[in-house]
Amino acid sequence: MKLPPLSGLVFITLLWTLFYAVQNSQAAEQPKSDMRVLIDISGSMKQSDPQNLRIPAVKLLLNLAPDNSRFGIWSFGQMVNNLVPSAAASAQWKSSVVSKVNLINSAGLYTNIGLALEKASMGQTKPDPEWERTLVLLSDGKVDISKDPQRNAAEKQRILEKVVPRLQQAGFHIHSVALSDNADLGFLKELSIRTGGSFSRAGSADELLNVFVAAADRANVPDQVPLEGNHFAIDDSIEEFTALVFRKSGMAETKLVAPDGSQYSLKQGSHNVSWFADQEFDLITVYNPMPGDWEVVADIDPDNRVTVVSNLQVNMEGLPENVLEGENLVMKMTLSEKGRTITNPNFLKLMEITFRQDAAGGETFEGKLSESSDGEPKVPADGIYSAKLGRTITDGTHTFSIVLDGKTFKRKKSQVVMVHQQVLEVTPAYRDNQGDLLQYLNLQTVTGLVNPEDIQIVAQITDPQGEKSIQNAVELGDGKYTLDVPATDSKGAYEVLVRVSGTSLNGHPFELVQGPYTVDYTPIEITNSDAGDRLAAGETGTIETFDEGALEIPTLEVEELPPEGGADELYEPPEGEELQDVSEPDSIAENTDSSDASPAGFDPTWILVVLGNLVVIGGGIFIYMKFLRKTDEEQSKVVQEIEAVQQQKKQKQSKAEAENTEQDAAPVPKSETKVNADAESAVKPDVVAKDVVNPVPEPPLPEQSYQNETSALELEDDETVEVGDDSDGVPDEQYPDVDMTDDEFQLDDPKKD
Repeated sequence: MKLPPLSGLVFITLLWTLFYAVQNSQAAEQPKSDMRVLIDISGSMKQSDPQNLRIPAVKLLLNLAPDNSRFGIWSFGQMVNNLVPSAAASAQWKSSVVSKVNLINSAGLYTNIGLALEKASMGQTKPDPEWERTLVLLSDGKVDISKDPQRNAAEKQRILEKVVPRLQQAGFHIHSVALSDNADLGFLKELSIRTGGSFSRAGSADELLNVFVAAADRANVPDQVPLEGNHFAIDDSIEEFTALVFRKSGMAETKLVAPDGSQYSLKQGSHNVSWFADQEFDLITVYNPMPGDWEVVADIDPDNRVTVVSNLQVNMEGLPENVLEGENLVMKMTLSEKGRTITNPNFLKLMEITFRQDAAGGETFEGKLSESSDGEPKVPADGIYSAKLGRTITDGTHTFSIVLDGKTFKRKKSQVVMVHQQVLEVTPAYRDNQGDLLQYLNLQTVTGLVNPEDIQIVAQITDPQGEKSIQNAVELGDGKYTLDVPATDSKGAYEVLVRVSGTSLNGHPFELVQGPYTVDYTPIEITNSDAGDRLAAGETGTIETFDEGALEIPTLEVEELPPEGGADELYEPPEGEELQDVSEPDSIAENTDSSDASPAGFDPTWILVVLGNLVVIGGGIFIYMKFLRKTDEEQSKVVQEIEAVQQQKKQKQSKAEAENTEQDAAPVPKSETKVNADAESAVKPDVVAKDVVNPVPEPPLPEQSYQNETSALELEDDETVEVGDDSDGVPDEQYPDVDMTDDEFQLDDPKKD
């Protein structure tokens, strides 16, 4: 059967219906928010949050959940409680579960973060493209499941090595919040970075409201309308708006005034107004609001804001949650209606679009995306406005905002970015290098910030005399590197600058300099003042100090006693013959009788015993003071190494003394014991100072070394990276719509000397 031909009008209508169906389908594919909140209720919260301000903060987070999103709440101490099971959010559901938030307390015995993360993940191991999964974790402590520190350390390692990878695989982002300085800040930050989330630190419980609002914005990314004073404009494309008004003590009742003069309050509501009031804030949602100018009757607070639900949306791309300092970014902004990017030039030329950056240091940078350098309207053919960033990306938290004025409507959108300056965790270490001490640095890349397959590490080492040298790091695998810092002829402190370059996890090239790190080769010294104190206390014997004029590498000379059990190798003088220590005749004379003959029954060997013990005890005290700041484990290791070296020296010295005594009773020579900055000595009694050769680092391979024709790794003033300049290596022609003037984004180089 042959169908009759369709009329032109019907055909066009079908095409438009199909087109909008596709657009709406594409818009529906945007992932919805799935937020799960984990609240620490350990006993320490009694001090960190004495007023239990966690309750209003969680209630605010609950009420900020958009309709059709998912939301759930867990509390944890030793056990984990699911206070509010994860469910679809709606106004009715929020009203039915908000009272359960009052069960948050501070009665927990431990801080079982690992179990809380596992319970909140609900066994999900695969990502779901329909949902953006977020875990908001609040804690004031550390991983604490037992009184045994080793169990706690093992649990922390289990979380990082097993729990976090599973959460990553399932598409979870952890936004961690540390409350109090007692929290394990490094651990909470690592959880966030590894999962592509954010880390926040609340200085007190009073800051929780703002911190949780920021967490909600990261998950929901709402559109806003600018709040100018206490006024804001609502256009006819807005389906609903939500005003968040923070309350101050003694503040009068909050009111909302509509464009027609109608007033709304908690007591005087309306069928299209939902009002949630707390001692700390008011949250007012108005459905199908009247277009026009609205007013909030309340004290002005910079944190007050109005979010909107509208078919007209501002979209921001290119600003990841975590970036590296100096990383070159390209922010892209579009305006869309029902998920479709608006490209109509007649519409876009009316736009006034301001791009603003509130930097971590308090600076503010602003520029017009909608104007060219000569002030003419800029209308990109594809509807994409762009801004290139680099120089202003400095360490800390930055807020980027788009403020759009379309004459008949206004919009605002903000995004928070955490900028990181450190991509390596650096810890000092040392080892024996053929009898000499070699200090080095252990380097570990921070997971979640850099591509471990593309990273280069080279260091500039400055010795105490100011001489510079280059040293390459050696890769060990699994993101671990080692960097030797060998000593030259100069004793003292060495400074190490570590230069790291490669590709960030965002796919952008980067180059950072970390440090300086100090490596100290200063020897341990027994000073004359210390000797005076000991003599004043009545202690006798010879006290040795450094003789810097005699040796290139100072040594601490001590008289060592022969080890027990080595008597067979020693020369024993005939009965009645006194063994003389000719090296220190004055000291011995002070402690002996003026008569040449020893008293009956007196063994002169005991003088050497006393002298040796005094020196060993004194040296031990100073070695202990040198390493007082090390951990118990490090102290034990150092002591064992010192004892082993001393025992080896005693054996060698005993043999040498026996040989020398046999040669016409020649005086017993002193042996030299080198004590370095880390108390690990290399015993070489037969080598004089001029024979000591300092380790010299091998020259780096040309293809691996950092080349600098002036002085090695000297920092130079960076080129100022303007919004819209060419310093990121991308020509402006690729982004012709960028227009930020040079004077609008000026920032002094943070690395400038």
